[in-house]
Amino acid sequence: MPSNALNKFHASVVGAKVLLDFNSVVTTASTDLKFVEQVCLKAAIASAVGCWEGYLEAALREFVSKTRVLAQRRSWSLIAQFESIVDKLAAELNTPNWEKTRDLLITVTGMDPYASWVWSPKYNNPIDTKSMFDGVLKVRHAFAHGFNVPGDVPGLSTPGVLDISYSQDALDCIVFFAVKTDELLEHELMHRHDCKTGWS
Repeated sequence: MPSNALNKFHASVVGAKVLLDFNSVVTTASTDLKFVEQVCLKAAIASAVGCWEGYLEAALREFVSKTRVLAQRRSWSLIAQFESIVDKLAAELNTPNWEKTRDLLITVTGMDPYASWVWSPKYNNPIDTKSMFDGVLKVRHAFAHGFNVPGDVPGLSTPGVLDISYSQDALDCIVFFAVKTDELLEHELMHRHDCKTGWS
């Protein structure tokens, strides 16, 4: 069963999918269809990355909350302190790239997702998946700060130019990371923290 955080992620990532569908719609704001396409694709990627960040923050808080239920009374004060640390760490997660996210998951849960973070439709190892994922974050970072799309991003057909295929892959990759991370966290709850019902 998915976490509340993942259900919320799925509901909010629909916005990114809508933006992808509008990439070739004529608008009165601009008659330049290439410009409109780039704006919509950038917005879709920015939306998806924001959903990923929101998922992580909510999932980690939900994870800690679930483990608190099973804690012994005498350790509640330590758990309350830990919850406030997790809140602080989650709030400070500004760029949820591979390394920051992995480090945060290890710190908060003790789980290392490295071997499981392989987006198999496109890649067969964590290194290539990491390159794709961090490339998506690099694209989002560039245009969020007023720069052009970087030319050295894996998966782009034309360096420095977004297209529907890359943007769809970026969205699919982010959805994969949210779903896989949720599955891993539920496995940790059930097998390491004895939460027999997982997220439910």
